[in-house]
Amino acid sequence: MVGEKRMPKSQRGRIGRPSAEQAASLEDRILAATWDLLLAKGARELSVERIARAAAVSKKTIYTRFHGRSDLLMRLLRRKLELEESGLHEDVDAEDFRDAFCSVGRRILAFLISAERQAIAAVLAELPDARHDAWTSTYAVGLRAIDALLAHPGAAIALADLDLATFRHALLQCLIGRAENMLRAPESDQPMSEDWMKALAKLFIRHDS
Repeated sequence: MVGEKRMPKSQRGRIGRPSAEQAASLEDRILAATWDLLLAKGARELSVERIARAAAVSKKTIYTRFHGRSDLLMRLLRRKLELEESGLHEDVDAEDFRDAFCSVGRRILAFLISAERQAIAAVLAELPDARHDAWTSTYAVGLRAIDALLAHPGAAIALADLDLATFRHALLQCLIGRAENMLRAPESDQPMSEDWMKALAKLFIRHDS
């Protein structure tokens, strides 16, 4: 038809629903943009409009993939917890159990006081209805990291006098308390994490192990 513009060959076939791979890539881009904004601006400054602008997509694109801002934040939280857990789940390579104990403890502490963990806490504050489930999931990440420690060949001897179920929760509570103190008073004269973990090792581990 005269005056009708023909679509370039390079663009033909692009109309319609995106493939599963394209959809996953787009969601990853939206979540990545949300995460960057969350770290830079905080949860209160996070709007769908800003996320769309940062991800170079339309608001409609976001709403077709997420039920809304809360759903997007919750999906982001789950994604980040999965990534953090993969880091906390690394094999404990130290031959000596005390070294492994300190290594896992420092890793959990680093996670708890990281900017990423604080951003996750901001997400929890934004989602009070999901706070309990989200916190339970976060707590479980730490417990599974400690389970990796308990799989160490030297654990059975070093912790022979302890009830292991009690040990798991007691150690994690110690680490959470330590992290909270570090966040409240980061410039205080508190001992370094390495020295603190060595002191904790003396408390939990048998001297003759």
